[in-house]
Amino acid sequence: MHRPVLVTPADGLPVTLNEMKIALRIVERDGDGTILSHEDDDLISDEIRSAVTHYEGWTGILGIVLSEQTWRQSFDGFSGCLRLPLGPVSSISAARYRNAAGQISTIAASEYALDVSASGEASIYFRKSYERPSDLYERAALQIDYAAGWPVIDQKSTVPADIKTAIKIRVQLAYDESARAGADKLAQVEEALVGKYRRFSL
Repeated sequence: MHRPVLVTPADGLPVTLNEMKIALRIVERDGDGTILSHEDDDLISDEIRSAVTHYEGWTGILGIVLSEQTWRQSFDGFSGCLRLPLGPVSSISAARYRNAAGQISTIAASEYALDVSASGEASIYFRKSYERPSDLYERAALQIDYAAGWPVIDQKSTVPADIKTAIKIRVQLAYDESARAGADKLAQVEEALVGKYRRFSL
């Protein structure tokens, strides 16, 4: 399987800077309750991004995608059903193939469909009536673009609360020296929170 490629990154992070500052108890507010900036805002933001990277994507330990984004998966050829490795998958945005001459053609959306199993595994399958081209480029001839991850609804991330809490724990361990005394226990809590989301089939 070819390594998936990120096409469009997520608009935001599962845990916002303000949410993380509240969790770290370093919040300062002005008269109307707005959370003020803090000298470590950039550092905390970097730690949130680091925690997200630790979990998600092709190299993340969970093998999933958190906030919704678009990925591209390439295949050397057609098959009745082709697995999309990074989930949770919500839709397929495009399918195209490259012929032996290097010319790219788009496949009509009516010729394929998304299939998501009860376990969350996602695949694209092509209609039996679809006449598959035979003069394919020698490598990575078929490209599938798909949306994966939990969406933002009403400006609020819908990434599961367990994963958000685990991100906060990782950031706390990186930022707060006093938290490191209980690092082993916190690591066990973190694993308990995210373990059920881990995909073992990458």
